[in-house]
Amino acid sequence: MKKYLSQNFSYLAAILFASICFAGAGVYRLYSLNKYGITISLILAGVIFFIFSYFLILKNHRNKEYFAKKEAKINNEKRFPLFPIILAYFIFYSACLYLLFTSRTSQAIISPWEVVPSYFFILYFLATAILIFIIISREKIGLALTLISLHYFLSFSVALLVYRIGYGFDPFIHQATAELIDKTGAVYPKPFYYLGQYSLTIILHNLTAISIFWLDKLLAPVLAAVLLPAAIFHFLEKWFSDKKISLLLIVSVLILPFSFFVVTTPQNLAYLFLLLAIFYGFYCSNITELAAVYLLALASFSSHPLAGIPALFFAIALTIFFSEKEKNKKYFYFLVFAFSSLALPLSFYLINKNSPVPAASDSPASLELLNKIAVPGQENFILNFIYLYGFNIKIIIGLFIAIGLIIACRNRRTCKIYFLNLIISVSLIIAYILTSYLPFSFLISYERSDYLERILVLIILFSSPFIFVSLYGLLEKILEQKKAIKIPFLVFLAILITASLYLSYPRFDRYYNSRGYSTGEKDIESAHWVENDAKGDNYIVLANQQVSAAALREFGFNRYYPLDKGGEGDLNEIYFYPIPTGGQLYQYYLDMVYKKPDKKTMDSAMDFADVNESYFILNKYWWAFDKILAEAKLEADSWSEIGDGEIYIFKYKK
Repeated sequence: MKKYLSQNFSYLAAILFASICFAGAGVYRLYSLNKYGITISLILAGVIFFIFSYFLILKNHRNKEYFAKKEAKINNEKRFPLFPIILAYFIFYSACLYLLFTSRTSQAIISPWEVVPSYFFILYFLATAILIFIIISREKIGLALTLISLHYFLSFSVALLVYRIGYGFDPFIHQATAELIDKTGAVYPKPFYYLGQYSLTIILHNLTAISIFWLDKLLAPVLAAVLLPAAIFHFLEKWFSDKKISLLLIVSVLILPFSFFVVTTPQNLAYLFLLLAIFYGFYCSNITELAAVYLLALASFSSHPLAGIPALFFAIALTIFFSEKEKNKKYFYFLVFAFSSLALPLSFYLINKNSPVPAASDSPASLELLNKIAVPGQENFILNFIYLYGFNIKIIIGLFIAIGLIIACRNRRTCKIYFLNLIISVSLIIAYILTSYLPFSFLISYERSDYLERILVLIILFSSPFIFVSLYGLLEKILEQKKAIKIPFLVFLAILITASLYLSYPRFDRYYNSRGYSTGEKDIESAHWVENDAKGDNYIVLANQQVSAAALREFGFNRYYPLDKGGEGDLNEIYFYPIPTGGQLYQYYLDMVYKKPDKKTMDSAMDFADVNESYFILNKYWWAFDKILAEAKLEADSWSEIGDGEIYIFKYKK
């Protein structure tokens, strides 16, 4: 049993976290996450985990010979001193972490690369190259997987370490919601989504006493770094014989941009559980392991249905695959394909139809499935190379999928299970096309392609087995070559991984401007200034989403105003800052910055919220700042500046 636990620690950890996620979500939906709800959730999760662990260990108890043979193979290898190489890796690894930690900032920035020294990439490249050398030099599975997990964490933790206050906008909303649930037990109305992340965060917070703020920042990067490498290895181990190539492939996966694991959101957590369901789905060989796939799919669904719905269809397809009723399988596969093609577009259609937010435009969202080939050549060699890769990444991924599909077709007798992913991937392409015709009127105009992008990510995730088949074949050919050919290819691999790291985070360079600033300390200062100036009176603030995030971080969901007119969500209430960005308050803010910052717009906003006092906050980095500033000063009742003119606050009264 001890041997099984050591070999399958990550598998059991994935089941444990999925159990907590699913049980907590169910208890919260039906009851509450107060101290009794947390206790019930832990008992249920413990029972689920114990049942899975018992049957998995019982099933594998007879496999002692397998582990003994694998150990014997490793022990018989020719040994050489690894300690100096591992030490060199940790020196560069520690240097990377040190640079990220010392680059931490509370300023509003567009990209972490604005504050991280450029030689960080040299250190990261060297650490990556040494890790590749360790893997190809000696087949030590435990050591290699541990180092790969550490490297994954380093790759996923740039935003975690650099952004002192927080990264993005959505995490502030989810952190504030989790804080409120932790204090009151529930937030009403209870949705059918996000509950997996909330329950996991709150239960871990009560178990470990780690703050919700830090748990929320750590959850996706740490779980992805710990659970993904082992899950991928289990998948590869079952289908490919050379473990050295398999380990190298797990590192090579980092050539694909991994931005959805650098920050914790329900969607990103759902992606993680989906991937775990896919990889362990290929690994499963009995009813208990198939049930584990369902558990992981349910954890994905409870975090975010957009990933969870296809995950459940995959689990159903897997059940059909292992069924002995061969005669009716094709009909069941067709039903899975049909429902999987329609489920997401139908869900979006119903949300859009029932949306209380009026559409500014009914034009459908649009996004290209594949880009045209782009050859940048206007900057230095390094930046040109990075964007030659970045601009054409969809084409590169498409080629990997196509080659992997060809290889699977040639070996279709042994690769039958791969075509489950093909069924789901094709159905998602149809879902993508159908969804592209929807107007998404419940979202602000520049966010209407977000869900299409997420479906595109799902297509890639379900196609990942084909990508891995291609990469395995490519790495196998490279390692067969002489050193004069092999070494340059492996160095190039380390360069690609380093380029992917750069592309996986917001950028601000001559080819790309991510535009969105982070929440800075001056945003927090301005939120407190307004609160103190209002002296407890009811007021609203028109500000950009990062200032709204600062207010959420500092005050939580402490102030809502009822709406007689309705139309701002199920509660018919509005937050006193513009949240969500698709709401009416944010539209008033956009009118102030894109049309004219006049008192008439502020009066309309005050009438909408039924308050007599309002504030307009303008950040210096906003487009046309000077023009807006001059016009706003003319009509505001008073104004003040924060941080030597970094932020201006305008006050209005009826």
